[in-house]
Amino acid sequence: MKCLLCHQPLTQNWVLSQLVGGAPVRLPRICVNCAAQFDPIDPATACPGCGRADSPTLCADCQRWQASGEPLLHHRAKFQYTPAMKALIYQFKGLGDYRLAGAFADLPRPGRAGDVLVPLPSEPGHWRERGFDPVLALFGHWGLTPLLAKADTAAPQASKTRAQRLATPQSFRVVRPLPRRRIILLDDVYTTGRTLYHAADALRAAGFTGEVVSFSLIR
Repeated sequence: MKCLLCHQPLTQNWVLSQLVGGAPVRLPRICVNCAAQFDPIDPATACPGCGRADSPTLCADCQRWQASGEPLLHHRAKFQYTPAMKALIYQFKGLGDYRLAGAFADLPRPGRAGDVLVPLPSEPGHWRERGFDPVLALFGHWGLTPLLAKADTAAPQASKTRAQRLATPQSFRVVRPLPRRRIILLDDVYTTGRTLYHAADALRAAGFTGEVVSFSLIR
């Protein structure tokens, strides 16, 4: 088996307790060297509103969301958006390399037992071009509840400036009955937060009155 990123053979030094402990044993999907390129976010020192790394108090962006009347999403993310991660996301989403979703298949499921995991869906045009939904590819093995649909927009978020992202109009709608439990919205990348806040607004506009938080692979 080879690393999904550098394509070098994967090796693992097992200890006896792993082999006889009864838990499933499997190789990682990426090698130690490639994994070391990604910078994890320490939740203990992340912004309590958006999960920005090394911001233990509410960051300026979250203060602006709060001032606009938006309930904070208390977002959490696993990795920082470093050049290495940006290159991986380009290959995964921009070039349509579906295999790379497997690099993060071992991430623990976020939240608590009973939380409803709601993926942010791709626009229909993006799905046709790419051939898959990135959020479903990354997190589909967690058991998701697809409550939302997204209409096509004039331009992809990745091509917009920060100001253009924040000005993006609402494009989500609720397409299934709402649960009564806490919802965790899932996305691949958090940048300005506009997309996730639109999704939360759509849920509340449809009548959801419970707690909405969010999680992404990258912040």
